[in-house]
Amino acid sequence: MDILHQPSSPGPGAQVPTLPALVERSLGMYRSSAALHERDCGHWRHLGSEEFAAEIRRIALAFNHLGLIHGEGVGLLADSSPHWLAADQAAMVAGGVTVPLFTSMSPEHLLFETERTAVRVLVVIGEVAWTLAKPLLGTWKKVIVRGVPGAAGKGVITWHDALILGDRLSTEDPARFHRLLTRLNPDDPCTIIHTSGSTGSPKGVVLTHRNLVSQITAACERFPLDPGKDRALSALPLAHVFERMVAYTYLVQGAPIWFLDDIKTLGPALREVKPTVLTMVPRLIEKFHARIVRQVESGHVLKRVLGRWAIDLATQRDPATPRNRTLGLADRMVYRSVRGALGGQLKYLIVGGAPLSPELTRFLHAVDLPVYIGYGLTEASPVIAANHPGQRRAGTVGPAWPGVSIRISPEGEILAKGPTIMRGYHRDPAATGQAIDADGWLHTGDLGRLEEDGCLVITGRLKELFKTSGGKYVAPVPIEQALAAACPLVDQAMVVADGRHHVGCLVFPDIEALRAAQDRLGARTDADLMKSPALMVELEKAIAVVNSHLDQWEQIRSWRLVPVQPSIARGEMTPTHKLRRHVLCQTWHRLIDEMYATEPR
Repeated sequence: MDILHQPSSPGPGAQVPTLPALVERSLGMYRSSAALHERDCGHWRHLGSEEFAAEIRRIALAFNHLGLIHGEGVGLLADSSPHWLAADQAAMVAGGVTVPLFTSMSPEHLLFETERTAVRVLVVIGEVAWTLAKPLLGTWKKVIVRGVPGAAGKGVITWHDALILGDRLSTEDPARFHRLLTRLNPDDPCTIIHTSGSTGSPKGVVLTHRNLVSQITAACERFPLDPGKDRALSALPLAHVFERMVAYTYLVQGAPIWFLDDIKTLGPALREVKPTVLTMVPRLIEKFHARIVRQVESGHVLKRVLGRWAIDLATQRDPATPRNRTLGLADRMVYRSVRGALGGQLKYLIVGGAPLSPELTRFLHAVDLPVYIGYGLTEASPVIAANHPGQRRAGTVGPAWPGVSIRISPEGEILAKGPTIMRGYHRDPAATGQAIDADGWLHTGDLGRLEEDGCLVITGRLKELFKTSGGKYVAPVPIEQALAAACPLVDQAMVVADGRHHVGCLVFPDIEALRAAQDRLGARTDADLMKSPALMVELEKAIAVVNSHLDQWEQIRSWRLVPVQPSIARGEMTPTHKLRRHVLCQTWHRLIDEMYATEPR
């Protein structure tokens, strides 16, 4: 039974009991007229640290005046922006427990999550969020709306009016904010974050101030930033615990932050901001790699030949081998422009949220991007292990996070323990008891091993193993990643095997890649592309390549092309782009039944 403990050392969060106290101290230490940035009518709007701190104070006093009781829920329905963080902090100061909500969620999930967590006040920022919340007005006692001209309805208060209310309350009682701040306890719940629910109904993870402060302190230790030199681009949703923790890490170290409210504008933002630190999920890395491949394939003959050679070299090269002249030539010809597409000045490219395929890991290392891959769960707020500048090893997710102990059970399951582990699941003691044992160890459900140098290797998912009707176990994720890597025309794949007599697969094509290759595929319309014999041949070849590296019972023997990509809005993917298998199986059950009704290809 392997066990590793990573001691923590004092950092920026040392001796600071609560997250609002940590943020307030940092805003006082690092005063800047352009601490935070958001998009406004196509341009970057700057927000100073003092203006941001004042916004927190004013909204916190408004929450308190509106009757928010200590421990009550405050929903945050908004895309990422400085005001998201301001509302988060203000709610915590007023004693509220914030409940992050994705603007892409369904009305049913919005009701489920806010009712289950007894949300009393809902903060709505932006037109998209307002469109979702407006039909449900009356569900919450108060709704504070920002960025929606003319918004009105039962219990609706504008952000501007809340700010004015906060000003009046501050004038009447200048010490009121300080009293609210100092009454908070490190072990008070400060947020309830619903798990993505990729395999069923979401559960509310209860995190305390101690959980988050411990996490942020460790992040500052592992990834130190210089407020005068570093620039952070926040491209992932703040409603996800990973990006939320990262944003506070930037804030606590005084690094200016640019918030992206639409992932589609990531490319231009990278060129404008030229960040030195950026966090991404594997799905974005996959799309970035696919775009590079498309650019290579659309070039002239010499560009295609050199580009294919450089990409193949990068995806096949062992990161542990020394860099040589061949890699240097590829760098001058191709890799330098790849780094330039990410702004050209990255110091940290931090990847987490889901497994990254070995091919893409090798690619990032070969291109000489400063990639640091980590691992965690919402229940651990979230990081459990991560590569960092002092220790980076390809093929692993790095050593234990400061303050965290990692243990491998006799069954091979990764267990974690430390100050970052959740209090439990909201109103679900049975699920809490299953996740955290009597000794305080969090059972992650993931399989792994610890290497001699203390780095953790993820080897699979304890519950995400399919068992065929022949009694053989199949791990779907590596097969899916391998297929997407084997064919640039494949956007995503989903293995189907549980209870079936062989492995099947739903293949979701990359529509942009198909259109770019329409001449080669002999088709003009999207409908014709889906029926293209040339496409079928390419997919068969890619599947054959993947199968050649698998045991016989793991090999894909049946597959179907799905004309529609998985959607977050339809509930087929989580907001962090993980496939919700049970939903997709329901959506495409006829295609799956057809796949198994015929003889394998």
